[in-house]
Amino acid sequence: MISTASHMTPIKDIRTSLLLAGILCASALSAQLTTESLVVDGQTRTYLQYVPVDFDAEEQVPLVLCFHGGSGVAEGQLAIGDLRDTADEERFILAYPQALPDPNDGGSTNWQVVTSGDLPFTVPNPHSDIDFVAALIDEMHTLHGVDLTRVYAMGYSNGGGFVYDLACRLNDQITGVGAVARTMYAESYANCQTTHPTPIVTILGTNDFASNYDGVVYEGTLYYHSSDEGNALWIDENELLPYAELVELPDLNTSDGSTVERYQWSDADGCRELTHYKVLGGDHDWPGAFGNMDIVSHEVIWDHLKEFDMDGRIACGPLAVENEERSTWSIAPNPASSHLIIHGEHLNSPVPFHIFNASGVRCLDGNVASTRTAIELHRFDPGLYGIHVNGETRMFIVQ
Repeated sequence: MISTASHMTPIKDIRTSLLLAGILCASALSAQLTTESLVVDGQTRTYLQYVPVDFDAEEQVPLVLCFHGGSGVAEGQLAIGDLRDTADEERFILAYPQALPDPNDGGSTNWQVVTSGDLPFTVPNPHSDIDFVAALIDEMHTLHGVDLTRVYAMGYSNGGGFVYDLACRLNDQITGVGAVARTMYAESYANCQTTHPTPIVTILGTNDFASNYDGVVYEGTLYYHSSDEGNALWIDENELLPYAELVELPDLNTSDGSTVERYQWSDADGCRELTHYKVLGGDHDWPGAFGNMDIVSHEVIWDHLKEFDMDGRIACGPLAVENEERSTWSIAPNPASSHLIIHGEHLNSPVPFHIFNASGVRCLDGNVASTRTAIELHRFDPGLYGIHVNGETRMFIVQ
């Protein structure tokens, strides 16, 4: 942090007094933003830190991490996703971490996995950003006593892909995440494991040139899942109902060339949640800073995530642990193409099943008549579906 000193002539009128007051106020706010560092795996990692005004470690406030995009810097992410005023008002510690140069991409600053050149090849960095974030959370707890049940992450583009990775690979330390302008890497999707209800907020434009809404497949290899497939994973992980509540948000800025639809899935008690902002006509943007101006990305992400801790929605209290014997059936493959197989080793067949589309419209009824029941999918359009059997719902994708 750079400090400056100045010498002023005596104050002679009220205008000068007001100017001085403004300067002092701005200096106090900037003093709360510092550049910090810690050593992880032998490398010095840096981050911008903002501590709310009049902070007291006894408050046990939440921690919010905000990650820049590929080739970006922490200061740039602060510029587009500035939550400092909100941190003062609603009391949380704010950190904007900085990625290290990536030798796979000519020294660009990327998180965890980088898209190589003009092709969708995903190549891991030689250093662990997961370890960095885990160490950073520990540091924030040691220095500021942050509430470890309320650690949230949000990110843009490559940083958005990284927060999905955090939600999957560091789930025991990350409460929930918000991803802007990115779908899930195939690696994150395939290896995702959660241990607690994990609130997710996704914001994506239908015309995103860098993060295709329908995912990316190159020469037969899947690199990025579609938005629908990513949502289906979180619906399944959080055991949400297959029906989304759809709200068309007000078109507050008619000149930005886009509008927003909000899709929200929850469980029957409203204690777990997935929220998706579909920016119709939106590009590779951070809505609220550039592109769509009907929502402010960092504000809506915080407004959703702040309602949750590691047990789910805070107002619900701790959620009951599911009985491991409750699940009596499974489906495969997922995503599916020609057939979906219901494996019902523990079902007392025949048992009715119902398949619904993403809008909640019933598409097919039938019975699970054996331990292995095949359902033909040839007449199903590609997209997200839910299947309900024996009081449980599973989500699946038809390709």
